[in-house]
Amino acid sequence: MMRRSYDRAQRWGVALGIGLLGMASVSAQTRPSPLPAPAANADAAADYDARRAAAARLLVVSRFRARQAVLIKDAIRAAESEMTEECLNRAAAGRDMKPCEALVSPSPAIKARIVASETAILDDLMAASQTIYARRFTAAEMDEIARFFRTPVGQRYASISPQLLNEVQIRKREIVRRYLIAAASADIKGSQR
Repeated sequence: MMRRSYDRAQRWGVALGIGLLGMASVSAQTRPSPLPAPAANADAAADYDARRAAAARLLVVSRFRARQAVLIKDAIRAAESEMTEECLNRAAAGRDMKPCEALVSPSPAIKARIVASETAILDDLMAASQTIYARRFTAAEMDEIARFFRTPVGQRYASISPQLLNEVQIRKREIVRRYLIAAASADIKGSQR
């Protein structure tokens, strides 16, 4: 019974996530402009513009977009999982479930919008990443990192980093799960004494 409820909740969550992402793709078509430069004067604004330009070059040479494209489906599944948890919390709290119920059985059109929104998601991620990099690194630092990605080792790293990241994430979940099970087992053994 518990397993069936979990499976149903998981399927429900996937449907919900797909629906919410579909609705988000509609709003993503009217993207906000990039974050403004954190500059108080013209020199600071010029430096920020130089940083953003360096960040754009770095993201291209590091194959950032291609690496993220490989990981986008995992990001969608993670968002679906988070939204499922939010809806389960709504249900547990006895709150209005209409926003969740409307997405339990997504239409083929919603599913198609999710697939179609992947390019827009990547565009938004590129713009956000450019801003994040520009705030964390100087233009010279980003140019130095870009030089690494132009080397054979840097190119190899860029090409296999999605697989590396995926393997690390899988291993992290296994390790965390092992510790959670150990903690729960210790608690169960302690309560049986």
